[in-house]
Amino acid sequence: MGVCLSGPLMFCGSRQGREDILLVGVYLLSFRMERVWDCASSAGMFMLGVLSVLWPAPNRVWSFNLYAEHPTVYSGPDGSYFGYSVDFYQASTERNTISVLVGAPKANTSQPGIVEAGAIYYCPWPGHPDSCKQIPFDNSNNRMIKVNGTREPLEFKSHQWFGASVRTHKGKVVACAPLYHWRTVKREAEKDPVGTCYVAVQNFSTYAEYSPCRTNDPDPEGQGFCQAGFSVDFTKEGRLVLGGPGSFYWQGQVMTAGIAEILNGYSLKAVLRRVPGEKQTGAAEDTNDDSYLGYSVAVGEFTGDSEQELIAGVPRGAQNFGYVSIDSRVYCTKWLNE
Repeated sequence: MGVCLSGPLMFCGSRQGREDILLVGVYLLSFRMERVWDCASSAGMFMLGVLSVLWPAPNRVWSFNLYAEHPTVYSGPDGSYFGYSVDFYQASTERNTISVLVGAPKANTSQPGIVEAGAIYYCPWPGHPDSCKQIPFDNSNNRMIKVNGTREPLEFKSHQWFGASVRTHKGKVVACAPLYHWRTVKREAEKDPVGTCYVAVQNFSTYAEYSPCRTNDPDPEGQGFCQAGFSVDFTKEGRLVLGGPGSFYWQGQVMTAGIAEILNGYSLKAVLRRVPGEKQTGAAEDTNDDSYLGYSVAVGEFTGDSEQELIAGVPRGAQNFGYVSIDSRVYCTKWLNE
């Protein structure tokens, strides 16, 4: 049985009265994924059966598959969307063991009072279906704030889709929750889906949160609907790159920051924090509204000049035809929505 998940995801809106969430696209895809799970099994499953070995040849690349007939199968909790994201993980280059990290953005965790926070699972490879263990990126409940003498949630981690994206680089791991909401700094209670990510290093012994759109610039016209971590990648030096396609009336933006800078000085009490050396693209002219810059991001060498470039998908740019923006300035020093 073959299942193809493809086709454009269309979104509608404008500066006037738009309050929907960009991740409706993820919900639509998740509905399709749920249909796939129903067809394959009553439990979430992820199959690792294709490993390509590549080597150069004149004007082409050859490849072949290993273990295609005997895949390693991992399973996760029912209804958790286990397998929504995946990446290989190696704790250090000195170790020969490789494991697999699997995202399950609707999984329940041990966080008190939180429903379907989402999770990342550590799966040894090769392994058996029940060998995956949940990684404790965040064990806490919602942080609270006192407003007019009443304690109210400062953030909302239920249904935040943690594990919708996961990426590794030389022992560093980042996993994101693009539907994480926070209250904003306004007197009136609001819930903005700014998104957040967690970084793990030293074989999951040290963690830090990174939420670059949780700022004093809320609401749709600012970074309130950013959904940071919708896409994620690393530069070859290990610098983190995030996409936030909902910022600035859904123009979208791209952010970069160093892992060491994220970890240094991190504190749970620092809700509004600008990481030293962080770079963010800014707002462009109104004609770039609803473009979704940062819907996808990647870093690599694409132009033949031996220098790495940062590329970002802009699926509704160019009058909804969409395009990919390529820039050699991987630190986003000048790159704006174009």
